[in-house]
Amino acid sequence: MSLELCEMSLKQTQDLLRLTDATLQEICCRRFTSEELYAEALSKVLGGEGRRGPKGIFIALRDEATGDLHGRLFQLKKQQMIERSEEISIEAFSAYAINLAEADVVISNWNDSCESVEEYQGHFHPDVAHFAGSPVTNFVCCRISGERPGSIIALNYPGQATEYDGDVLRGLAVVIGSLVTLSNEVKETEKAFIYTIEALARACEAAEEETGTHIVRVNRFAGALAANMGLSPDFVDMISYSAQMHDVGKIKVPVTILLKPGALDVEELRIIQMHPIYGEEILGDSPRLQFAREIAISHHENWDGSGYPYGLHGEEIPLAGRIVKLADVYDALRSKRSYKAPLSHAEVLDIFRNGDTRVAASGHFDPVVLSTFFNIEKIFASIYDSLITPR
Repeated sequence: MSLELCEMSLKQTQDLLRLTDATLQEICCRRFTSEELYAEALSKVLGGEGRRGPKGIFIALRDEATGDLHGRLFQLKKQQMIERSEEISIEAFSAYAINLAEADVVISNWNDSCESVEEYQGHFHPDVAHFAGSPVTNFVCCRISGERPGSIIALNYPGQATEYDGDVLRGLAVVIGSLVTLSNEVKETEKAFIYTIEALARACEAAEEETGTHIVRVNRFAGALAANMGLSPDFVDMISYSAQMHDVGKIKVPVTILLKPGALDVEELRIIQMHPIYGEEILGDSPRLQFAREIAISHHENWDGSGYPYGLHGEEIPLAGRIVKLADVYDALRSKRSYKAPLSHAEVLDIFRNGDTRVAASGHFDPVVLSTFFNIEKIFASIYDSLITPR
């Protein structure tokens, strides 16, 4: 093996180790999918821009129920961008699946076993060969071990596939197997985390009327707004469970104030307007709760700067807080409270268009959030009707 190839091998292996280390360091506050991690790992190994490496990598993981292999073929595109194929499925007892299951590390070049490149294509599942984009001339295959076993096939190295390529791919297989296991464990931790904040939200809302369904509806409203604003799936997911923490600070507000049937006096109003600050304090400084903390502190701020507790204006207000503000106001107007009767969806639409004595729609709401609401207002009505507490 040439010195140049050894140096390339060392560089790729170091890149994989750095990626694994960075992932472990960030795991306490990072949310990810397995394929997002694949993209980072694969970008360290795939060829292009003067680097040695395969043109494509097929990753397939075994379905626990059927034994079938399901995966995608990834290719380098525009330097670090990873382009993936449609999902490719390989039946458990097909020759392709059996060969993959038996492979520890296999290094193959077309002229080692076939008389032509065309004949060599028969080694590959038709979908893999199709998405490769050009005839396969060599490959390296390696087994992925771990909670979800599978296989990884690297296709079309420049020149000949070598033992050095096999060593790098074995390292990539170990990284991916570890990331799959890590991803599954994080998902279980995520479920426990969400259950915990749901329990906290329910405890904080327990004193008020009908608020058990209120927090569920606000989650749904906020998620619908975020999704229809074209925000990232990760943002939509986080706001869909973090929105319920908006009033967590009310746990420090006396029940006599929360349930007072009439207007609040000046001191009572001062106390109730402290609940965003209380919420921020309760949620603390954990990076994992940053999103919920932004919502808690900012969901009573107004676009025109007339809100509380800090009188933030426009985009000074965190986006999540702007979204949850509208979701919360809609639900509050629709719901019965000790101090008010519920309004119909049509009545709330009129208030959001024209305002009333308490809500100045054009001044209180982010114009983009408000416009999105009007685009999906029927979804709001449907969510409310499906989650209303029987009176």
